[in-house]
Amino acid sequence: MSEQNPSTAVETKEKIRAFLLHRFPAAANLDLDADASLLDSGVVDSLGILDVVAFLEETFGFEVDDDDLNPENFDNLAALERFAEERRG
Repeated sequence: MSEQNPSTAVETKEKIRAFLLHRFPAAANLDLDADASLLDSGVVDSLGILDVVAFLEETFGFEVDDDDLNPENFDNLAALERFAEERRG
């Protein structure tokens, strides 16, 4: 039986941070700290959320349900990290 070494929360956060900085260059202006609002700042808009969803699904291997699409899960880096870690189980 092969064992997989799951990403740690720090690795999850860094993957999400790298994606946000690559896909949304304006995120660099926020210093992208854990609590900086991606939505209120305009860095990520409603179409951008779809890019984030596709990234999360592809990178971490889970599906994002319509019920998951709320600011509680997508507003900032900390929320995205928490959401990804919870969904990965």
